[in-house]
Amino acid sequence: MRVGYAPYDASLSQPADRRRFPFYAERRGIQFELADPSREYDVVVVTPRADLGAWSRYRPGRSKLVFDIVDSYLAIPRTNLKAILRGPAKFAAGEARHPFFSYRRALEQTLARADAVVCATPEQASEIEPICPNAHPILDFQSLLVGRVKDDYRAGSPFHLVWEGLGHNVSWFERIERALREVDSRHPLVLHLITPIEYRELVQRFWRRRTDRIASRHFHRVCVTQWSETAVSVIATACDLAVIPLPFDRPLERNKPETKLISFWRMGLPVVTSATPAYMRTMRAAGQELTCASEAQWVDLLGRLIEDPGARERAGREGRAFAEREYSDERLMAAWDQVLDSM
Repeated sequence: MRVGYAPYDASLSQPADRRRFPFYAERRGIQFELADPSREYDVVVVTPRADLGAWSRYRPGRSKLVFDIVDSYLAIPRTNLKAILRGPAKFAAGEARHPFFSYRRALEQTLARADAVVCATPEQASEIEPICPNAHPILDFQSLLVGRVKDDYRAGSPFHLVWEGLGHNVSWFERIERALREVDSRHPLVLHLITPIEYRELVQRFWRRRTDRIASRHFHRVCVTQWSETAVSVIATACDLAVIPLPFDRPLERNKPETKLISFWRMGLPVVTSATPAYMRTMRAAGQELTCASEAQWVDLLGRLIEDPGARERAGREGRAFAEREYSDERLMAAWDQVLDSM
């Protein structure tokens, strides 16, 4: 069987390339090649970073196409300026061979062409199913990130918070900066960010920015560590509590999957998050109530967890047990098996 994969990056070094289909293929012994729309495959797996204009028209023989899309682009209003510019920007960045002016339309055409879609959340699958009924929510494989597990929940002063992610998402701390300062006035905090030191705006191609300069606008005591899989587990497990703020007024971010929460839980960390659909659903399933819909809730939850090491330990250990049970590699592998079986 000839299998193609249209990656986020040809080096296969991007997190999504390492944690999704290529991880599954390696574990299942499935050989694949970097996909070319001019060639015929039995199965081709396409990511949003690929040339969607070409893949939406891909119909040689009996080829099956799987579209693996983890972000909720369909939730973005059609009038959003960044969404409008995304198509031209992808052409300018060399991600598309021909210019197209509606990335949303290219997404919808690729979804309509797909024989199966892999997404990240049940909420996202519900948006996709009217276009492609064969949609499967599957989170990332995270074994590569979990190099260490926290086992000491004592904390001193200052109290250490941790977050990891892409550099351009550091700006989300604007939403909780006043809460952090209020908590810091009673319990001194250090905010650790595991993220690229520099990043680029607009499809990660243009306008270089320094992450530490962005972070310093939102909190005065910040330590930025260059992102790597080793750094994530080493730094995170040395900290006391993970935080995941998300903006409610930005549809793409509000509809993020629970991936980051699960990765922190698998490292044994207690986690406080914004009250987004995926985080609220996952917290309820795990029997925890550590989501925040307001600044006051952030102040209250952070304060209580800082003062109660027993609560931090329960949240960390119970979160890890839930994540290991519900999001194990074996369960995710079986979910990918079902994708291929469905075709």
